[in-house]
Amino acid sequence: MDFNKARTFVEVADCGNITQAANRLSRTQQAISLQLQQLEDELELALFDRHGPKITLTQDGKHLYTIFKPRLLEIDNAVIVLKSNKQQAAGVIRVGAWMEQAVSYLPEMMRIFKQDHPLAVFELIIGNDKQIEQGLKDNQLDFGIQVFCQDKKMFKCECIYRQPLIPVVSRSFLKTQKLPKNILATLDMPILDYRDEYSAFNPWIKKNARQLLPLAQKKVRTITTSNNVVLKQLVLQGLGMGLLHLEAIQGELDMGELVPILPRSGVKNIFVELDVVYKRKQTLPYVHQAFLSFLKEHKGGWME
Repeated sequence: MDFNKARTFVEVADCGNITQAANRLSRTQQAISLQLQQLEDELELALFDRHGPKITLTQDGKHLYTIFKPRLLEIDNAVIVLKSNKQQAAGVIRVGAWMEQAVSYLPEMMRIFKQDHPLAVFELIIGNDKQIEQGLKDNQLDFGIQVFCQDKKMFKCECIYRQPLIPVVSRSFLKTQKLPKNILATLDMPILDYRDEYSAFNPWIKKNARQLLPLAQKKVRTITTSNNVVLKQLVLQGLGMGLLHLEAIQGELDMGELVPILPRSGVKNIFVELDVVYKRKQTLPYVHQAFLSFLKEHKGGWME
C-alpha cells in the first residue's frame, strides 16, 4: 500500500472536502482526486459517496479509515518523539465549543498552548452540546467542550473547568427593587435563566429549599438564553436576577456593579462544570495529546 495514498485518504475523510484536504497537504485538488481514484481502483472498492464538493465515507471507506487512521498517527507520533522537540509538533486541532467558551476561555488557552507549540493550528466550531457531540461522531471534531455529554460509552469526558454559580442582580436593578430577604422571596423576582435543561435557578432552589422546587419549575422566566455572556449582559442591564460564573463576574462584583443575593444567609452554591470530550477508541496525534494534557493541567481556572 502506497503510504501517501493512505495519508491522502485519511485527510480527505477528516475534512469531508477535497479542497480543504488539498490545502492541508499542500497539493492540488487534481492530485488528491487522482490518488483517491487510484486507491479505489487498486482495492476495487467504492470508498466515498460524492455529493458535489462534499464527500462522505461508504461503509467500506469507514472500515478502511478505522484501520489507516491509528497506524498513521502512530507513525507521526513516533517521529515527533524521536525529534524530542515540541516546537516541531504540528497538526490541526478541531474544537467544538459553546459561544461563551469560544469568547472567554479557549482564546487564552490557545494563546498559551501555542507558545510551546507554535505549529499547532486550531479550527474552532461553535455549537451546543448536541451539535458538538454529532460533530465528534462524524469525525468533524477532535474535541468538544461540553456541559452535558450524552453518549458516555462512545466518548470519554474529563472535567477541565469548575466554578460556582452566584445569584446576582445589578446595581441599577436595586434602584427600583429591594434585595430579597430569603429564598422564597426570589420567586417574586424577575428571573433570567439558561434555557431548558440548562436552567440554573431550579438546581439552586433544589439545593437550598427543595420544598420550593415545584414553584420554581412553574415560575415563568423573564428571559432565557443559552449563552452565559448574553445572560451576564442582561443582568447588568437591570432586567432581573441571574446565576453567573464567579470567575466571569469577579470584576463586576469587586466594582459593585453586580450584587450577590443572600450573601450571608448560609445559601449553598451550585457549580457549573465543563468537560473536554473525545472518542474513547482512537489514537490521538502527538499535538492533540499535548493539548488534552494542557487543558487538564489548567482546569483550576478559566483564564489563567
